[in-house]
Amino acid sequence: MRSFIVLFASAPVALGAAIVPRVPEGPWTAGVWRQPVDDDVFFVGDAINASGGKFWVHKDTSAYCPDGIEGLDCANYPGSRTVFVGGDNTISLSVSVPGGQQVYVAPDGALSYTTAHSAFMPNGSVATGFSRSQSQAFGAPIVLGMTDRSWLICPVGEGEPREKTYQLFAVEGGSQKEGCLFTGIRTYTSSADAWQYA
Repeated sequence: MRSFIVLFASAPVALGAAIVPRVPEGPWTAGVWRQPVDDDVFFVGDAINASGGKFWVHKDTSAYCPDGIEGLDCANYPGSRTVFVGGDNTISLSVSVPGGQQVYVAPDGALSYTTAHSAFMPNGSVATGFSRSQSQAFGAPIVLGMTDRSWLICPVGEGEPREKTYQLFAVEGGSQKEGCLFTGIRTYTSSADAWQYA
């Protein structure tokens, strides 16, 4: 009788494990999602782009492919969007340049990435704690999180709230930066796009 109870009790656990959605591996893009609570500034997947070592919303991706290298066809690397890989503790940019480009959080909280051919990060930077996850609901989004940190987008320059440029930050313990907005990040399956990001 005891073995029947154990078997019966474990059936829902096994069934639950069988239907937990698997987060797709491989390259992915990311966008900010924000449903306002006390204002009217919303975002529904606005792309997160790499430029100048940082990440932005409403700023074009900055990518580079060197000319004149035998066997390298830069037409295969348009660099029109920012593509990531990883999400199980660490994240990198999806690039073909030797050595890759690592994503990290700078000491000021700015989401950042290393330059090509260099692994340099400022002292106090954090490159671990990232995770991509999905709830068990059918069709639920795949979200990007980071241990003990919250995502903020901080406006750069003037303009309408939905149109101005924002810089992406990962802040500890839900701390706020003046004028910035808390947001969520969703990820989407993609393919590689750039030789390297500039």
